[in-house]
Order: sequence, then structure tokens, then C-alpha cells
Amino acid sequence: MIFFGPTARQFHIEIKCYLPGDLPPVPLDRDLFRQALLNLILNAQQAMPEGGQLTIQAEQAGEGVVLSLIDTGKGMTPDVAARAFQPFFSTKPGGTGLGLAITRKIVLDHGGDIKVASDIGRGTKFTVWLPLHPPAGNRSPAASAFR
Repeated sequence: MIFFGPTARQFHIEIKCYLPGDLPPVPLDRDLFRQALLNLILNAQQAMPEGGQLTIQAEQAGEGVVLSLIDTGKGMTPDVAARAFQPFFSTKPGGTGLGLAITRKIVLDHGGDIKVASDIGRGTKFTVWLPLHPPAGNRSPAASAFR
């Protein structure tokens, strides 16, 4: 998250990282996955215009790794959260509605899955599951450890 540190300070966002040193490696396209992370982080930043906290944590879960990004932003209604990954859906004036759709495609193309949970006034949690082994073909189903 080094690439976001200066921006986080500028917007009064405290970043807390809990990334265990013994996480197994996950096969991924670093540049594509960096773009997916940046999209999630920018959404968190936009949800916290007055500042707040972004917690990033990871853990091994079954045959994969779970990465969670949790913000203390304004949160989303259930209807907005249900549509969050739809292309061209945005609640932001001038938003393209492509950031989360692209993020979801990147995660799925890596054989993973992504989910969102949100509470109005409390924040949002994006959870990404990625497999420890490359997917066979273009996609593989997410492990049962990710629900």
C-alpha cells in the first residue's frame, strides 16, 4: 500500500495493515491486481471525504487467501451494494461506474471471487478470495472457505 500512502495522508486516512508474513504466494498478474486494489482503495477514499480509517488484512482460507479492505466511510444501502459491481452503475456525480466492475473482472479472471458488505454510516468491507493455485482454464469456482 506504499503507492497510496501519500494520498491517504493528504485525505486524512489512516491505513492499518495486517498482512501476516507467512501468507502463501498467490499466482497473479501484479499489474492487473495492483489496478484492482487501487480501484478498491480509491472507492474507500471517496467514501471518506472527511478522512477515516482503511484496514487491510489478509489470511489463508482453505486453498486460497482472503484479502479484506474495510473502510469507515459512509457505507452503502443494500440496493447500492447489490449493484456495486455492475458496469456503468455509479452513485458519484461524473462517475463512470467501471472501477468496481473492472476489479471484479480482474479477480474472477484470477479464479477468485469478491464480495461486498456495507452498513450506512459505519463503512464498507470488500473481501477478495484468491486461489493458491492457478485456475484451470479461464476461471475456477471460489473455494468453499469463502462465503
